Amino acid sequence: MGKIKSAIITAVLVAAIVVLAFFATVSFPVAGTDKVNKYNSFLSSISLGSDLTGEAVAVLYPKGVISDADYQFGIPEVPEEEDDKYEESKEKYDEYVEKYEPFGSVWVEKEVLGEYDGGKDFSDSVRKDAKIISDRLEEKGYSSFSVAVRDDFTIVVSVPTNYSYSDYRDVEYTKTEDSRSDKQSVISTTLKFMAYDGKLSLRNSEVGKKGYDNILTPISADVNSYFTNFSPLARAGGFYVKVDLTKDGVKLFEEVSKNIVDNASSDKAIGFYVGDNQLLSLTISEAISQDSFLITVSDKQSAVNYATILNSCLKGNSLALDYGTDNDIDVIYTGPVLGDYSAIYLMCAVLALMVAAIVYSAIRYRMLGFVNAIVILVYSLTIIVALLLIDIQLTVAGAIFAVAGLALLCGVNFAVFEKVRGETMKGKTIQSAVKSAYKSLLKGILEIHIVLIAVSLILALVCVGEIASCAMIFFIASIASYLLYWFTRFMWFVVSSTVRDKFAFCGFKREELEDD
Repeated sequence: MGKIKSAIITAVLVAAIVVLAFFATVSFPVAGTDKVNKYNSFLSSISLGSDLTGEAVAVLYPKGVISDADYQFGIPEVPEEEDDKYEESKEKYDEYVEKYEPFGSVWVEKEVLGEYDGGKDFSDSVRKDAKIISDRLEEKGYSSFSVAVRDDFTIVVSVPTNYSYSDYRDVEYTKTEDSRSDKQSVISTTLKFMAYDGKLSLRNSEVGKKGYDNILTPISADVNSYFTNFSPLARAGGFYVKVDLTKDGVKLFEEVSKNIVDNASSDKAIGFYVGDNQLLSLTISEAISQDSFLITVSDKQSAVNYATILNSCLKGNSLALDYGTDNDIDVIYTGPVLGDYSAIYLMCAVLALMVAAIVYSAIRYRMLGFVNAIVILVYSLTIIVALLLIDIQLTVAGAIFAVAGLALLCGVNFAVFEKVRGETMKGKTIQSAVKSAYKSLLKGILEIHIVLIAVSLILALVCVGEIASCAMIFFIASIASYLLYWFTRFMWFVVSSTVRDKFAFCGFKREELEDD
């Protein structure tokens, strides 16, 4: 390769990396908007785990259970005995006090306790519902969450806020809560969906089983005989829930859809209900005869929520108690366990490790360290873009696995560099030493990467939560490491083409004469 061509390739590549690195790491006000609009960098737009931005906590109260604060607020005031309304107020007071029984920090209606064998069956139902809610959150794919029963009669749910650093920072510095409120609305809606009680049924207001509130399938019917799976789907900028049917399901929808089309009613939709809550509505314009179809939804989170709750019901996991999902669920937001600036500290720590790797390679391998620096930056940008595009939630553990991928990349490169050094000590030219070094190490490096890629992919597919997220990060890191291993050789060749003394470029010395 000619010197001019190699210099142009190097300059263009470095410029591209610098530009991409700028947009990946720097946020700034958009010109011409009077600083109203702001560009958020790739890095600041990545969703962060609860250890970096905090948790959203909600307490679910089944019907008939209230908090101590609500109990105290609801106590009727009783005036002095001389007051004309004393007797009436005292009666209401006695009736109210007699209605509830205290259990820890909650009050439970005695009537409910009587219906459930003094409360034992009620408490058991709460515990079973907590397990179902936990399964639903697990299927949804949170990096971390917790579901616990408190005082035997309430369920405490905590999930990551899913804030990006820009969400977290904008509130602190610009006092605008739009981005945060959007995420909070998503969290509140998600928790509400996860607490839906009842079984899955299909309904139409005018066509259906009369006497069953126009239910197209009796509540006693086994939904597994009609459906095989519900899955979220993104396609061409839209979001959908894909519904897969069994043979019986195809027959059911063909019959029902034909009846709706032929009926002169105004209701041309099939509603998917969980209990009394409608999730989806499928508009019928013609008879359905295929074994799967798509239902359009508003956004990605809605698609995931709908698919999660419907699959839960499909597995027979229906909540037994009503947790007041007719109203919005109150959510409390807590700060990160590691502190308000934990995301910045983590970024600084990762940056320090990157700088250390670059400095070490520059001291040890001279200009070859510049090549390694280019590769390290490309690796870092690859991880950042992947986290943003695939929407993987980054936690401290995830960052550690990303750094482990960087260590793998640098370790492989340093092993090759040292092998080349050893070959040059035998008297070989740089070209010959590089060729033999890559050839001798190829098998071992390939085997290491295949094993790491395979293990991380299996864990990402089999596991859930933070383990799956970390495995996916390391899967991407391992692939990037192997591809950049070959990119290092290419850049080594390109950058060193302009240099006459290849040994000085690499910081190597040849102590023996060249082979003939």
